[in-house]
Amino acid sequence: MSSLNSSFMHLTPFSHEDILIRKILQTHMPDGRLFDAAPFLDVALSIVRHISKFSVVNSQINAFPVEKEHVVEIGMDNREIGCIINHIACECSFFQIECQIMFNVCKQRSSHSTTMAVLESVEKYSWGMKAVIVLVAFAMSYGQFWLVIQLYDDNPLALCLAMLKGIPNKTELSSVFENCSKPLTYLFEKMVDLTKCMLDFEILPVQYTGIDYEATALMKTQIHLSSYWVMRSAVACTSQITSTIYEHKNSVSSVWELWSLAHRISCIHYHLKKEFDSFQLKIEKKIKMNLIHLLGEVHDDNQKVLSSLFALKKDFPLKSGSSKDKVGVDVLRNKEVILFISRPDISLEKILFILQQLQYDSWRENRAYDIVWVPIAKVIPWSHREKNIFIISRVVAMVPTI
Repeated sequence: MSSLNSSFMHLTPFSHEDILIRKILQTHMPDGRLFDAAPFLDVALSIVRHISKFSVVNSQINAFPVEKEHVVEIGMDNREIGCIINHIACECSFFQIECQIMFNVCKQRSSHSTTMAVLESVEKYSWGMKAVIVLVAFAMSYGQFWLVIQLYDDNPLALCLAMLKGIPNKTELSSVFENCSKPLTYLFEKMVDLTKCMLDFEILPVQYTGIDYEATALMKTQIHLSSYWVMRSAVACTSQITSTIYEHKNSVSSVWELWSLAHRISCIHYHLKKEFDSFQLKIEKKIKMNLIHLLGEVHDDNQKVLSSLFALKKDFPLKSGSSKDKVGVDVLRNKEVILFISRPDISLEKILFILQQLQYDSWRENRAYDIVWVPIAKVIPWSHREKNIFIISRVVAMVPTI
């Protein structure tokens, strides 16, 4: 745990970080609500990257060209994303957080005060989810602003909106945004990396591994500070954009603040990732030993073995092939289970052939099987091709997957 001795994470009884953590924890009242955050982070990052690529605009550009490296790869269909958005909108919409940040920034309240106010609004979510909501809210606001700019030369509606928002012409914007575009994009990318690391940590089954309490507590402290600094950095980005657009201010100190925050977020991510990798290695070794021990015993049902096998895949590791709902391993209790392990982009013909063969064997032996598809990718994250083929095959074959 040597990284915990760094100056960033070293806490004395009355340190500034200690006081900050106490205040942060007072805003945290989670109720267990969850949503699949990865697709939203992908979309938010794509928005900011598109803006960065075309922030120096001219009158000949009326839309964002879609570059191959900026194509949004989402491993979910539109129906799933729509359900998640509707679920989030019930309590804490991205739009609500976007408005709250803008209101506080326009009132010229400090970044810390604004961050604490936002923390109170997302109190019901986990630390990683809080950061996701704020990052998506920022990307929405930033993206809508640039979309209006791209369209207002030829679109009367966009022109009216630009006039009401007081957006200057493209020539002025290209000059004032030239200095802040690069650090802002770099900072956002680092915030996304840190947020993904927080989300990964939150699904680790640390409660089953026997890792010492002190190490876990110190790791959680890093998570609390990470969430705070991601949100505060998003507030700083909003403040920078607002002052650039409406006050035509783009001082060296403001740009330096973005670079400084990017450095801070990068350092936090480095230490958090290092500890996360250490935790994950210990957990994987523990789970492996547990599986070896469990497989050598006689069991009344399959729950202990399946729970250990899928211990790194959250409380609901399976997705039903028919309903597409996320389910736990308890749905396989007292059933004979076949694990179908393959590449995500296995051909549909092979899948259907294997399923047909299994159905024939089941009929011949008068035995019923439940099949769980376990896709193993070559690289993480999955390629766009793997995701597309896997989604199509999953829909056609209707096989439960992890």
